[in-house]
Amino acid sequence: MGSARRFVAPNDCLNCTLWQREDFCNRTDLLRSELNRIGYLTLYPANATLLTEGQIPRGVYIVCSGRVKLSVEARDGKTIILKIAGNRDLLGLSAAVTDRPSPVSVTTISYCQIQFIERESFMGLLRRDKRVTAACARKLAQEVTEAFADVHDLLLARSSTEKLARLLLSWVATDPHNRDLRVPAEFTHEEMAQMIGSSRETVTRLLSDMRRKELIRIEGSTLVIPNRVALQAIA
Repeated sequence: MGSARRFVAPNDCLNCTLWQREDFCNRTDLLRSELNRIGYLTLYPANATLLTEGQIPRGVYIVCSGRVKLSVEARDGKTIILKIAGNRDLLGLSAAVTDRPSPVSVTTISYCQIQFIERESFMGLLRRDKRVTAACARKLAQEVTEAFADVHDLLLARSSTEKLARLLLSWVATDPHNRDLRVPAEFTHEEMAQMIGSSRETVTRLLSDMRRKELIRIEGSTLVIPNRVALQAIA
């Protein structure tokens, strides 16, 4: 894990053009004004640690741009990636609300713009604005639902082949087409192995098998799924 080298930039939540309708930071104009007042806009390089598993965080983080990975360390010392987050995701919420250690580690994957809010300031915001409290409750409920779905998928997948196929399909879940689904090949085989609880060698072998069976192909830095239905058959 890299050290959290960071560069503080001037806050400008009021004029931000990154947020979308469903984002946490787009609940009300008042919320954006409050985040602009109490938050710290920070630029992080790749491989910087925001949260550390087992440590009480200083506050919460909103991923304005870029992506981060949420991971845990298994008993055998292996790292398991639970989720890739971004797009104004709110991180560290459960630990901040309960004042308990973070259940996950959060590390930047790429260059990220992060809005950090200290815990005391964030809890004060919750006490002042019931709409923000309701938004946080919905966010926590969403995290529980997603965690249940991930466990459900993990239990249903009996082999590493099925787990890898499900992972690839999850990257194109919102694409309505069937043929030639394109995904940037931005994760290493080691990171993909951490996402499915396997080894790098196994992922390399399985990807080679999928390419040989024409379930996937690599075009430069892009992974192409030529036929979603064919890949679903082994998932």
